Amino acid sequence: MIWIHGGFFKSGSAQEFPEMGAVRNLVSRGVVIVSIQYRLGVLGFLTTFTNDFIPNLGLLDQVEAIKWVKEEIVNFGGDPYRITLFGESAGSASVSAHTYSPLSQNLFQQAILESGTALTCFDGALGYDGLSYTAANVLCGYTLDMWYAGNYTALKACMMNLSIEEINNNWMSNELFNLLGWRMVQDNYFMPDVPRILWEKRPNIPIIIGTNKDEWAFLELAFIAFGIKNFTTYDKGWFECEYSALASYLNKSKEIDSLSLLEAVYVPYGLAEDDHLGWLKVSVAAFTGAAFTGHSTRDIGYYLYNNNTEVYAYQFDYPSYVGYYGTKLKGYEDVVPHGAEIPFVWMRDSDWKKAAENGQIVPTDLPVGNFFGEAWTNFAKFGRPTLDGSWQPVSSAIEQNYLSINATNIMKNMYRNIDRVIWNQAIPSQIGNWPPESPDYNNGTQPKEIPADLTCVISGIGYELSEQQQSILKNMIGVSRYSN
Repeated sequence: MIWIHGGFFKSGSAQEFPEMGAVRNLVSRGVVIVSIQYRLGVLGFLTTFTNDFIPNLGLLDQVEAIKWVKEEIVNFGGDPYRITLFGESAGSASVSAHTYSPLSQNLFQQAILESGTALTCFDGALGYDGLSYTAANVLCGYTLDMWYAGNYTALKACMMNLSIEEINNNWMSNELFNLLGWRMVQDNYFMPDVPRILWEKRPNIPIIIGTNKDEWAFLELAFIAFGIKNFTTYDKGWFECEYSALASYLNKSKEIDSLSLLEAVYVPYGLAEDDHLGWLKVSVAAFTGAAFTGHSTRDIGYYLYNNNTEVYAYQFDYPSYVGYYGTKLKGYEDVVPHGAEIPFVWMRDSDWKKAAENGQIVPTDLPVGNFFGEAWTNFAKFGRPTLDGSWQPVSSAIEQNYLSINATNIMKNMYRNIDRVIWNQAIPSQIGNWPPESPDYNNGTQPKEIPADLTCVISGIGYELSEQQQSILKNMIGVSRYSN
């Protein structure tokens, strides 16, 4: 089992997943675990779409690591013909990308996707952010005119002379505003086309794919915990501001008011405009669909249309204090945010000790962890997560039956059906192919207009921003080419 860590392609490391928990919950059940690392952020994903800065270097690192495992794992007691990739968040998106990439075929036999598909981190699927240009501007003073000129010799010379400390000092502090992280791109090599085209050539292999009930809550609750936002920030005005900043790519069509559509679907009837908790939940529901579950339902559909009969879907519905950092809001104790399953897969000592010290361990916590360990390793060894057949594969692209993982596991139908209809049918029918047909060779750096209500984003942040931080924030949430 090869683990690919997450972190929005800008952070994370193998060291975050220590061997003690891996041995307890995975290795002890008869598998070999390999945890890999890869270049992140500027080093792994800044690209000019030229040989000066090749696209998707972080993903090409992963290909080489998987090749090494295939060649060498027999010397560690592993089977090179029974390799399962698994990952979470950007790691899950990476695993998904390898199922699409011609470079990765025949290197592994199975895959587990925890909260992410290739579309989650694919440039254009959530609009364009122009990160490559923004980083070049911040680190080397590269202007937009220089970028458009297509001569990157000076940029390469500058970047090659930067130390990692200089990159960290001048760029990493601004990653705070890079909410959705770096993106993989169509490069005519690792990703020779968009997933919407590549899926038909993708081999059918056993797959586990799922998400957590409240994925987007991870970001919102972190903002509150770190004082970036105040709980009282959340109201109807802030939701609409957040929409203008993060979902401007939906404004391509003048025939549909996407904001009104989202409010009609995700806002409960009678919700007061100043109900802070209510509007926080609206943000979580809408952006969970946009960034995570809409993409996962689409990927499941791709497999089903390709007649894959070994796709196992899940939703993690179990609220817990194990691995939960921060205060749970009154009235939102049942939240299951992005990353909530990691402590139950990896059984990290720090996650469980903290909950134990605070008296927050409950009797159902350990069985949930044991279930993940058994299901994940059963899948790696036998190609199915439960040997008694209680977790059934998805049998219909329409019904999308799935396992609700909770204190008591239950098979259910219609996995994230509302998100599936909104994000894969209603909105795409208006804005067209999503992501677009061809790569954006300017990496999303076409001239942009700044949303008229950008001030609402800046004023909603709980501390003062420097001029450079404001400039970077404006670049990152500028209206994408879809609204031009």
